[in-house]
Amino acid sequence: MGTGMYHQVSPNWQEGPRAPALANGRVDVWRIELDTQPCASAANLAGASAGDKPSTRRRAAAHAAMYDILLRYLGRAADAFAFGVRTGGKPYLDIPDCPIEFNLSHSQDLALLAVTRGASVGIDMEQQRPIDDPLRLARRALPAADAAELASLPDDDRRVQRFLDLWTRMEARQKAVGRGIFGGAADPLQMSCVTFRPCTTGFASLSVMPRQARLVLRFFRYHRP
Repeated sequence: MGTGMYHQVSPNWQEGPRAPALANGRVDVWRIELDTQPCASAANLAGASAGDKPSTRRRAAAHAAMYDILLRYLGRAADAFAFGVRTGGKPYLDIPDCPIEFNLSHSQDLALLAVTRGASVGIDMEQQRPIDDPLRLARRALPAADAAELASLPDDDRRVQRFLDLWTRMEARQKAVGRGIFGGAADPLQMSCVTFRPCTTGFASLSVMPRQARLVLRFFRYHRP
């Protein structure tokens, strides 16, 4: 696949606005710190309870933040919109003539939400963690060129870090087209693709389809109201 089609960016995180506006060709990326003790409304939204595992409570917090952020773009009450699920499992706002597209990813104590309009978007992030055999996983799910690159690296932390980077790229592309990782490889030449570091131990990738003549990114920090 090659890396030349990817543009690496350095996020400048700013405070998230209360009433953000979108324009075609612009993507907002929200950085969400996940609280393992989300408020009651967050737990209810994700079907979580106080006795659930921390991973479940983090998922509840991520989805509660996503709902709140999307409400900011919509400028409407929480009971005025609903979600649908497209073929392939990708959620969307079930609102007539709504141009807003979004995608959520979370890993450990951090989540990223990408929001745009007039285009399909996919985002994925991974935080560094032990992986027993990244080359085996790469040969199953990544493009052959990516697996070959990993095979050329020493079997140490460098291979794991590169695997996580390449994995987020693949996941973001597949999410942009609304497919699972084995649902037929998405063509990166049809997309605008960027990578960035959401934190010191994390890797993230963003894909937007169709390819944008000029992709503008804004990076926001989310604070729960």
